[in-house]
Amino acid sequence: MEAMTLISAPMVSVPTEDASPSPADTFEETQPRYLQVARALKSAIATGIYPVGSHLPTELQLCEQFKISRFTAREAVRMLSASGMVTRRQRIGTVVTASHEAARYAPPTSTVQDLWQYPQDTELRLVYVGKITLSKAQAVEFGIEEARQDWIYGMGLRMAGTVAEQAAGASRPISVTRLYLNPMLTGIETRLRGRRGAVHTLIAQEYGMAAVRVEQEIRGVLLEADDAANLNAPPGAAGLRIVRRYYNDKEELLEVTDNVHASDRFSYRMEMRI
Repeated sequence: MEAMTLISAPMVSVPTEDASPSPADTFEETQPRYLQVARALKSAIATGIYPVGSHLPTELQLCEQFKISRFTAREAVRMLSASGMVTRRQRIGTVVTASHEAARYAPPTSTVQDLWQYPQDTELRLVYVGKITLSKAQAVEFGIEEARQDWIYGMGLRMAGTVAEQAAGASRPISVTRLYLNPMLTGIETRLRGRRGAVHTLIAQEYGMAAVRVEQEIRGVLLEADDAANLNAPPGAAGLRIVRRYYNDKEELLEVTDNVHASDRFSYRMEMRI
């Protein structure tokens, strides 16, 4: 068993539950206790009391330090984990992984144009392009009559942030993306790696087949081991799966994108006008 080393640091404190709040503490006292503790720990991490690579105090130590219950301590650490600042590892403890809260990508979606803008604001880095034989389950999910068809397949990571942020390592992947392209798009696999912009735009430009209708399905998932490793997230963590199906004016399915997002760095916001 690997020994856990705690870094000695000044005590981090928030007002105790029986303390009389000062005017400066009034706003804090209106917040749930676990949020107060989480904010105090975030501040301690940001100011270097707990530097990246160090361990946070154990759950029991947090209880003693902040005069809180184990449930409150656990919820506070969960908030830090969801923000991307710490990672909880079995038999090792809670390790600080970032000094600031990770930015969450939240694309606004109220029109089809907003959906088209999503690939422009992010970058899909394909790491594999080839062909795949669709299973019966995939054919049913995609609405394809025949299973066992060979479709063009690509897999990669979608990144958010500017080119400079990505080059500096300040941008984490927001999703694992899998592309499934209709086999009638002959030769498109040779164009995928060097493309710029959205794949559906490439299809329209190179094959004269524009997507005129998009179906979108959103569901909560738990990250499988491979996806979690690619997203630098713990296996079994909460995720968001978004499947989009692109159809042309003949109702032919041109493209399916299967995106698995880490929940701590992506949210979906939609506005509807009535």
